[in-house]
Amino acid sequence: MPAQAPAPIAPAPAVPGTEARARPLGARRRPGGPRARGRRIALVAYYSFAALIIASCTLQLIRQVFFLPAAPSPYGSCEEGLLALVRSVERAREAAPGTDGEDAALARFRSTLAPEWTYRDGVAASCRGSADNERALDAIERLRYAEEHAARREAGDLAPLRRRVRAIVDGQLGPASPR
Repeated sequence: MPAQAPAPIAPAPAVPGTEARARPLGARRRPGGPRARGRRIALVAYYSFAALIIASCTLQLIRQVFFLPAAPSPYGSCEEGLLALVRSVERAREAAPGTDGEDAALARFRSTLAPEWTYRDGVAASCRGSADNERALDAIERLRYAEEHAARREAGDLAPLRRRVRAIVDGQLGPASPR
């Protein structure tokens, strides 16, 4: 006698008595009550608001980074602007030293740079096209960076020594000593 394959067993319902309410496999149940509709409206409003904020911030950043116009240079030529930048670096180097620490020295250095260096982009725009002037601007920027770091190092290293010497001078030589 040949062997017969067993007959397939139909799956039993999970809960007795639900055979009549079983949905076909492709059908989805869509909640259609007012609570579900309100939830969908709130989600759409929330995500729309979030997308609006993200898009707005992204556009502002792009505009400020790539499309912000440079302040026009008040100097007549590129060379005048470069000389003004060099003079401001020299002035800032002389203004930075003190006995009140690194933060104060940096604040003095940067505030002394402020008038001329606010036009740095305008000076760069007026120097564009001349390789010599662009190299000069690059060298001046590197000098400014190095001087700022020197002011920071000097303030950190020399300020305590200056204070100690000032205390010795005031204590041993008297307050009338030249400063």
